[in-house]
Amino acid sequence: MFYPSRQVLGDQLAMKLTEYRNNDTIIFCLKRSSLLSCIELATRLHAYIYILQYSEVDDPYDITRQLGAIKTDGGFVLNPDITRNEYEFICGDFLNVVEQRKQAAFSKINAEKNLNPSFDPRVINNRNIIIFADILKTTFPLQIAMDILKPYSPATIYGAFGNITVPVSDKMQLETDGLTYMDILPHALFDDNHYFDQPDTYTEEQKIQIANNISLYWA
Repeated sequence: MFYPSRQVLGDQLAMKLTEYRNNDTIIFCLKRSSLLSCIELATRLHAYIYILQYSEVDDPYDITRQLGAIKTDGGFVLNPDITRNEYEFICGDFLNVVEQRKQAAFSKINAEKNLNPSFDPRVINNRNIIIFADILKTTFPLQIAMDILKPYSPATIYGAFGNITVPVSDKMQLETDGLTYMDILPHALFDDNHYFDQPDTYTEEQKIQIANNISLYWA
């Protein structure tokens, strides 16, 4: 499915999620490229925005994929496309390299601007969580989000997406309370911008600032 703009997609999803309007909802935005859609969705639902922030750790065996990611608290999340046995095999051959890459990823994320300066993770308890992206082709960001949510007790965890792949749909249906999406992608050949007629009208920094302002007003 194609959309006139990311704002239109956010508005279309908001019309499908009216039960979450004015209802203590936190939207986990999985990708910075999805922020414009997320801002529209959050504005319509009167919801808080949490921007997923992590640093990827490259796989020493395969430069085309990530071994996992380091979260802002320093915790490591394994890429769900890699089994635990495969991870242990990689560490057996490249333990020092893996540890060095984890340290480098942690240093990188420490040096970045905090994307959620007013966020206290304890507010996750008893709130409705919407996991969101406008286009999502891999379950990797989902795994990171679920790992962040693990220590807390949200009232519900729900998924809202534009276009997604079958693996994303399967994971959401297995691990959350429900899912709304616009279309299933038969393949993942195109970049995200391919599905939108109009380009974003704001820079990434402006979108982050708007998201933070929405969250400050919500708090």
